[in-house]
Amino acid sequence: MRTAKPGEINYDALDRFTLGDFSVGVILGLARVTPGWAAAVAIGWEFIERPLKDMYPEVFPHSTQDTARNAAVDALAMLAGYGLIRSLPPNNQTPVA
Repeated sequence: MRTAKPGEINYDALDRFTLGDFSVGVILGLARVTPGWAAAVAIGWEFIERPLKDMYPEVFPHSTQDTARNAAVDALAMLAGYGLIRSLPPNNQTPVA
């Protein structure tokens, strides 16, 4: 599969999937996974995604390969979501009335 070109999804540092990566980080933070596991998921996914797009392009809405810049920001977005949640105090929840 070819690498995304200018103007396509997966080319720029930020794209519509960056928020999704951030959200996965939030979920990992809520699940209280360790920082090492969060980093492994964030970075590991970027390595696993490439061959998956080659083998199963029909599964991905935009099957072009990420640019290095896009992959790096995706991993950082996931870690940012994780870090945001883990930085909150654990008892910072308001009871629902």
